[in-house]
Amino acid sequence: MSVVAPGQMGVTPMGDQDQANQRPTFAPLVPVIPGLAWTEIRAAAIEFASHGWPILPGTYEVGEHGSWLGKPRAVGLEPVADLWQLATTTSPETALDWWTRRPYSVLLACGAGVDAVEVPATHGRRALMQVSQPEQGPVAATPFGSWLFFVRSDGDPLHAELAANAHAKLHSRGAWLPLPPTGREGVAYRWKVSPAAVGWVLPASADVQRVLISSLSRIASVTRPRLV
Repeated sequence: MSVVAPGQMGVTPMGDQDQANQRPTFAPLVPVIPGLAWTEIRAAAIEFASHGWPILPGTYEVGEHGSWLGKPRAVGLEPVADLWQLATTTSPETALDWWTRRPYSVLLACGAGVDAVEVPATHGRRALMQVSQPEQGPVAATPFGSWLFFVRSDGDPLHAELAANAHAKLHSRGAWLPLPPTGREGVAYRWKVSPAAVGWVLPASADVQRVLISSLSRIASVTRPRLV
């Protein structure tokens, strides 16, 4: 599949030379981005791509509550490309090129091998204590009090009990998600269980949802008032 450079709006497949000729001119390095932070996010992008996670560049901030850069008129964290589904890559070389040009946020294109189940942090913390192989997979904390349990894209829908009682959400095809160490308003997404810690193995969605349902039942039993 042809890879479209960030910010390029065309969708017609092109040869490598045509792409090189039409690639937009990127701004020079942004001096207010600390070099170590830039190196960290670029290294993360390359590692995700090298393990087959489909990623794409997102807008980024240069400071807490700063302007969002990388896309004209950006008002928040979003894909740089309007047709972002065509601007994903699993190539480490492409990731190196893109994230050397700018310190883009790293976004995951869900539904192409990797999905995520999002639950409140209190629920996620309890579920993580119950997880064992083969349910163990990468888990990330968001800046907004929720946890993301990353799973295989296997087409399983979100279980009705989780949707109704756990404020859970399944991020699958057609959705994108920020990946650590992407930041939002000065707070970074961070790993609770990194992909490397589980050998980059993704559990089945059904297995993870089973654990989340079980932990939901335990939460209910703990919080249920005692009858006198």
